[in-house]
Amino acid sequence: MMGPSAADLAQYKPRAPAGVLELNINDQWRGIWIDADELPEDAPVFFAYALVYKGDKAYVTRPRGSDESWRTVEGDLKEGETPEDFVRRASYEMTGAKVEHIELVGFLECKATSQNKDFPAGSITVRPIYIAAAKSVEDVPDDSGFERRRLRLNEHSKAIRDRYPEIDDYMVKAMQRYAVLQASGQV
Repeated sequence: MMGPSAADLAQYKPRAPAGVLELNINDQWRGIWIDADELPEDAPVFFAYALVYKGDKAYVTRPRGSDESWRTVEGDLKEGETPEDFVRRASYEMTGAKVEHIELVGFLECKATSQNKDFPAGSITVRPIYIAAAKSVEDVPDDSGFERRRLRLNEHSKAIRDRYPEIDDYMVKAMQRYAVLQASGQV
């Protein structure tokens, strides 16, 4: 797994808000939610989420042929890739969506636990959650290794909330933001 360098990890200074809820993410991370419309310049991002929409439909994905639950677009960034580039690339690879509008909803500021096999305990990383509104949706590329499903917004909400119980409040925040953008004609 490629991630931020040790220098990137050391350079980023986490926030220290008082009285915030600390989340347990797969026992590998402890995170706090930061409402933000842009990432800090020095944020060490190696993993991101994108909720993909086109009109009144949402798209979920999973590895081709698996029986895993449906999920949003998520994954590791490639070396040198920006989070927005990841959203565009991964949305196409996993769902066939050609993204027109990307909006950051916020991010999880995460600290690795002793259960994390990929990062030393205490390492700080940032996991952004994006809305990705597609201008078009094509077939998933044959070589992508993913399959997708198109859902009505209410079905999408249930699927995402079931898949991400640790962070469902923040996924719901993204869903609500998309509903506002769609109702106001911005996407």
